[in-house]
Amino acid sequence: MAGMNQSGSTFSKLASRLTALSAAALLSVAAVGCFVGGWFGGGLPQIAYVSSPGGAAGVWVHDPAAADSVRMSGRNAIAGHPRWSPGQAFLAWVSAEADDIRLMLYDALAGDTTMLVGDLDPEQPPVWSPDGAHIAYVSDADGDYDIYMIDLETRTPTRLTFSAERERIGDWSPDGRWLVFTESGRDGLLLRNPDGVNRISLTDGADSAAVWSPKGDRIAFLRDTGDGRDVYVLRPTDSGDWTRDTEELAVSGMLGDEFSPSWSADGRRIAFVHRGAEPSEIYSVLVDGKDQKQLTHNRVDDLSPVWASTGDMIVFVSYAYGNAEILYMNGDGADQLRITANDHPDTSPDW
Repeated sequence: MAGMNQSGSTFSKLASRLTALSAAALLSVAAVGCFVGGWFGGGLPQIAYVSSPGGAAGVWVHDPAAADSVRMSGRNAIAGHPRWSPGQAFLAWVSAEADDIRLMLYDALAGDTTMLVGDLDPEQPPVWSPDGAHIAYVSDADGDYDIYMIDLETRTPTRLTFSAERERIGDWSPDGRWLVFTESGRDGLLLRNPDGVNRISLTDGADSAAVWSPKGDRIAFLRDTGDGRDVYVLRPTDSGDWTRDTEELAVSGMLGDEFSPSWSADGRRIAFVHRGAEPSEIYSVLVDGKDQKQLTHNRVDDLSPVWASTGDMIVFVSYAYGNAEILYMNGDGADQLRITANDHPDTSPDW
């Protein structure tokens, strides 16, 4: 790919695939009642997660409509970091197999799984472009852990950064223009255009875990203040131009640590985990720091909240039943429902 100039044609091809996917999903549900990939008539999206039967982690998908789970990764691989593409046409994950760390892709329409590229950073989840046409990842294929991008149509990887320091991707902006990331050995959030140009320094704190709001007008991130990690929100002050001045606001600030920020679909609230003297619980707060609410009260660790991209549901991990299990709840914490019931840990949900 020579930058984003080809994204229009690529997106058109993928858009037609999504249309075919929706039709295929309806036919498959009518025929067998289960389909991996896609949404069901306005219902809940499918939930990808990591489960560890026998101690070997693998990627699974749960269909709320069929109340069933299907293993997606190979039984001879150790897999993690599952991430759905927009619309759930594809599922990507990281797999350790045959002395290599690989980026795997499941195509829900074709029903097959392929390896995209190797030499991945095992700690970095894949990051989807907003049009579902590309995946950003971190690899040491050229010696250092730099950021790369792969075009799903051509299967061609492109190196975006050239640093001796290890980098970690936070998120891709909803308009497709920016990747926000961090670099070991220096403080602050950085921006990089997917063309591989215009490296911009956004902040200068001990910052991490950056996620863009659905509208692209704000970034939520974590800052280590020395007394713990707090959730901050960053926004540009000049008509949405991230290359100019920005302002930041601490929206949490309880004693202890916050982590795992996740945006609501309307971009008004941020869910996060707070760990203080008690077990970790899930909270949410408005983007201006007001109206902070505790969503879980299970007196056990509740972790990894992920707000659905539409609607007002949160999937999360809870130890309420002894093991780590996958649950979901309403955005206000009501109607918590257990999804998995295994004698081994279930973690890392995504939908």
